[in-house]
Amino acid sequence: MVLKVKAKPGMGDELFKACHELHFNGDPDGPVEWVLARSDEDPDLMWAFEFYRDDASFDRHYSSAALQEGQLDEGHQRIADLVADGADEWGVRAPVHVVSAS
Repeated sequence: MVLKVKAKPGMGDELFKACHELHFNGDPDGPVEWVLARSDEDPDLMWAFEFYRDDASFDRHYSSAALQEGQLDEGHQRIADLVADGADEWGVRAPVHVVSAS
């Protein structure tokens, strides 16, 4: 999964911290590897790359009952509160599959 998220002005550091901490929530279906990258041109713009064990774990992670009902846990709500006003909650969200890697 690739996500592009725009923080409220000046809140980029807080967004990166919240996203980093959220990756340690103990979800067995969460990403097994992830990268958070900052735009060189905009310190409030984050690109997140998440890699899952398999398609089934990805599906379970993104189909939790709370997410389907639009209810966010504390960690996801913290991130949603940092997202720029008027921006889609997660900006760009695109499912991708790795073809090759080092």
